[in-house]
Amino acid sequence: MTQNYPRKLTAIHSPFTTFCEGPDDIEMGYRLFSLFYKRNYAQKIPKDRDSEILVVSSGVGYFQHFLEQRGYSHVTGVDSDHYKVEYAQKKGFSCVCADCFDFLAELENRYDLIFVEQEVNHLTRDELLVFLKMCFKALKTGGMLILSAANCANPLISSEYFGNNIDHYTSFTENSIRQYFSLTDFKEVKVFAHDFYVIWNNPLNYIAKLVTACLHFSFRIVFKMYGKSNKIFTKRLGALAIK
Repeated sequence: MTQNYPRKLTAIHSPFTTFCEGPDDIEMGYRLFSLFYKRNYAQKIPKDRDSEILVVSSGVGYFQHFLEQRGYSHVTGVDSDHYKVEYAQKKGFSCVCADCFDFLAELENRYDLIFVEQEVNHLTRDELLVFLKMCFKALKTGGMLILSAANCANPLISSEYFGNNIDHYTSFTENSIRQYFSLTDFKEVKVFAHDFYVIWNNPLNYIAKLVTACLHFSFRIVFKMYGKSNKIFTKRLGALAIK
């Protein structure tokens, strides 16, 4: 491979190469994350159950569990945390303990979908551009890349997000994430909001959804008054790009 890539990433406390989220009760996480994935990604992943899928920073296999429930059988996870990898392997998931940059470095035209668990805010700008180009190379023609990021267009979380974790280096809105992809060869980019209120058996979810919807509507009005075009104000946003 001729392209240079960082042998050591900047993040040290919450490295991008391992999934750092999830509840303390790992087993409960399989159910909770499945609800989240169903609401936010079920209509975006490939319909073909034989698709070759790579989950970057796969952790204990939450997304792999979600895919397995839906009949996908060619799914590989990569994560640099050996404990999480061992946990995923004991659950029966195909998972490799490796740095995702090292893992991607030699791959070409391999996957139909690369799904990124860890927020890309843990990468610097230069690291992100290298990562996007490596993913592009590893995807088949027509393959998809799905990733997520904290949404710094939301004025309630933008300052706290960077002050709360020393490994948050890059900020994103729906506009800036498109700018990053414009510097790559991806042909199509769709940015979408994340819905976190998915456990409908809890009535508080309906109240929280209503309150946040009102807040987001007020943000949009104020941003419009300021001459800004932002439309997504959920605390996180996703992006889907096609090779």
